[in-house]
This record gives sequence, structure tokens and C-alpha cells, in this order.
Amino acid sequence: MKTTFACVAAALLAGGALWGAPAALADPEGDFLSVIAEYGITWPSEKTAQVIETGYAVCQDWNNGATFEQEVLDLAGATGWSNGDAGYFIGAATGAFCPEYEYKVG
Repeated sequence: MKTTFACVAAALLAGGALWGAPAALADPEGDFLSVIAEYGITWPSEKTAQVIETGYAVCQDWNNGATFEQEVLDLAGATGWSNGDAGYFIGAATGAFCPEYEYKVG
């Protein structure tokens, strides 16, 4: 029950990330980084490429059949982020890099 509630909260945040992402992304990587930074997700500058790769990995996971709950739990576990932060990151990545999977978020 606790995991389900946390994932529902993460879905709400992810939906906000989708809503906050520009519709036509001329610079999807830059826009993605801006959206997550504005939310408060930070990283050392030397890790920027890894952050972008992780964003693209979300799309690969969608392509491989992952569920939103799996994505949230995996990312939160790998990063130590809250489920909400992981959900927001996933929503931003989906909006920027693979909007065809937006239906999986939330």
C-alpha cells in the first residue's frame, strides 16, 4: 500500500513535468535539463552526459515494456531520490525524448 501511494504521488509529479515541458522541443536535451533543474534536481556538471543518458534510458525502458511503477522504483533505488523526484525526472525525460510514451506516465 505504501509503495502504491508513493507511486501515485510520483505520477502526479510526472504529469506536472509533462505539462511543464515545451511541446516542440528544438533542443530536447537542453530543455530536459532545464525542466529538471527548475524542479530542483541537481547534479555535478561533469555528470551532465550521464543525466541525459539516464533520460534516454527511460525511453528504452518504455520500449521494453516497463511500467511507471517499475521505472519510479528502479530510478529511486539507483539514485537515492524520493519516488516523487524520480517520477518528475521520468515525466520530464518522457516529454523531452519519447513523447509517444506519455500515456505511460500517470
